[in-house]
This record gives sequence, C-alpha cells and structure tokens, in this order.
Amino acid sequence: MNSVDTFHKRLRDEIAAVEKEIQSHNQQVESLTKRLEGLKRAGELFESDQAAMVELLQTSIANGSGITREMTTAPPATMQRAAVSLKATGAQKQLGLRTQVGRGKMQTGRAPASRNGGLTRVDMIAAVLKRHPRRNIRELIALLNKEFRWKTTESAVTGHLYTRRDRFAHIPPDRSTNRPVTWSLK
Repeated sequence: MNSVDTFHKRLRDEIAAVEKEIQSHNQQVESLTKRLEGLKRAGELFESDQAAMVELLQTSIANGSGITREMTTAPPATMQRAAVSLKATGAQKQLGLRTQVGRGKMQTGRAPASRNGGLTRVDMIAAVLKRHPRRNIRELIALLNKEFRWKTTESAVTGHLYTRRDRFAHIPPDRSTNRPVTWSLK
C-alpha cells in the first residue's frame, strides 16, 4: 500500500467521523427544538386562562417533565439523570395497572385518567370549547390536536359530545349557508 492509498483511507475515515458528528449534532438540535416548543407552549399556557394552567400542571406531572428547583440549578449531566428518574417514576404512577377477573380470564389495563386525577378527553373537549365556542367537529379536532396533541377521529369526538349531553350542546346545521352542526358548552 503506498502513501496515496493511506492518505485516501485516512480521508474517508475523517469524512465518516465528520458525518457522524454532524448527525449527532442534528439529533441534539431536534431534541432541543422539541424542548423549545414545549417551553413555548408552557409560556403560552401561563398567559391563558385557568383551565390551561391546570392542563400544564397535569401534563408536566404525567409526563415526568415537571421543572423543579433542583433541576434548574444542576449541571446538564445531573439534569439528564434526574429527567430519566422522573420519567421512570412518572411512568410508574401513570400506568396504574389494575387487574380484572371476568369469565376465567385475567386482564390488565390502565385505570381511567379520571381515577388518577388526570385530564380526561371530555375535559379536553370542554376546555377547547370553553376557549373556542361554536366549533364544528373538524375545527374541534384541529384545536384538540393543536392544544393537547390529541390526534383523534371525527367519530371519537362525536361520540364524546353526544354521550355527554349534560356538558355539551349543539346547534343544528344551517343548510342555507352550508354550515355544519356546531358545538358549545352548556
């Protein structure tokens, strides 16, 4: 092997190392971008109404991403370890596995969010309709996705709205203006 081949091999190795480093930095940028979006969302929620504050506190506790005084003053390596431990304990609390015995089979599943003190889907719909009354199903789904990151279907939201007539009211469609059914809180 001559010196040109050796140089060519070193050049390829260096290119691979730089590409790997770029990829690592891109992953860091993506994670920091997601974190920034979350923090901006938290800032928006502080500026909005009381229901949004409840949402912020419940989601930060449920996801294990609550900001504590110790975490804000700790070095980055300690923050990562603390975040991992918080996520692990938050996940254990959030799962709340329960067992049910029926017809000889044992089933495991999650307890409903209302039993855990969490935010239910009906509560999410109510919060969105409180902030944005008189919305049709598609607008409501878009707002639920934007505010709570709940990607749902029309039939799921419609089911919640029609089964909870005590909380939600609808206005019949206006066929002359081609306006669909709109929903509001009672």
